[in-house]
Amino acid sequence: MNFQTPAAEPSAAQPSDTTPSDAQRSDAASTETLADHFASFQAFGSDLPEEPPGRVLNWFRQVVTLLGITAFHGTLSFVASLCLLLTIRFLFFTSRAGSESILLFVAAVIVGVLIAAMQLMIVCRYEEYPFHLLLARRLRRVIAGRRNPVVRPNEDGSRFCEIVPQERWNRLRLETASDLVWVRIDNNGVWMEGDRNRYHFGPSSILGAIPQSFTPAGGWTQLHAAMIYVRTPDGPEEIPLVYRDFQFANMKSSERRRQRDAMVNAICEIARGSEYEPIYVPTATNPSQASDTPDNNNPYAPPRMTTHTGA
Repeated sequence: MNFQTPAAEPSAAQPSDTTPSDAQRSDAASTETLADHFASFQAFGSDLPEEPPGRVLNWFRQVVTLLGITAFHGTLSFVASLCLLLTIRFLFFTSRAGSESILLFVAAVIVGVLIAAMQLMIVCRYEEYPFHLLLARRLRRVIAGRRNPVVRPNEDGSRFCEIVPQERWNRLRLETASDLVWVRIDNNGVWMEGDRNRYHFGPSSILGAIPQSFTPAGGWTQLHAAMIYVRTPDGPEEIPLVYRDFQFANMKSSERRRQRDAMVNAICEIARGSEYEPIYVPTATNPSQASDTPDNNNPYAPPRMTTHTGA
């Protein structure tokens, strides 16, 4: 995924012609309102009464998805077992093998090995494949019927994700998500058009992001979440975001982790919630380089967070 993120602001120790002046910073600060420093959460049907919830993430579709996954893997196991039985029959219960029996034996071995290898790869890499793509397709249709979505699935850079609160990390795989969303990250923050809610985290409301990984109950594979920390009127809130649109070639855990880290880095580059700089500034570790001018400090910010995105 290619994120469009602004370049980091040059430090005071390295002045350049593109460094904004104090007057420019003051003008930028004066145009911000109090609402810019808080994350926006709007529920469909209540906060947005003209837009009903999508109902992609309801119990009926979760049950259907679970049954589909079970039937899919059950069918693969049945075919692989049938190929194994044919192989055993040929090896131990066929006294005189003709050309047809030999061809059947070879075909059974090849098909059985391929199916077993594919099923093992899916289970060990991403056991929901390919049914997670059906959820993305359903939400895509829901968003297409809305009047003014903040994210359109066909836009460049938009990705299908799920929000997985930490208290749900020990649940079964299909019970973890609190919402399914299409996400876009740009210079104006994090935009999410979900099944149940619409979200916008402006740069001044984002405190930062860190990577985390977990394994749901009954699962074989780790999920890699970007923990986004935002400011709300009720205090800081944590939004764990997990990519959920991986194709077969990108299901390997290391590749999913790499894409998660790219999202964390992109969010940290635009975050100005702790200060009017990202919370992750590797070149500003020296306290003497930190700026104490009022124009660079967020009046609504909590104490500076310390983190890194490579954990």
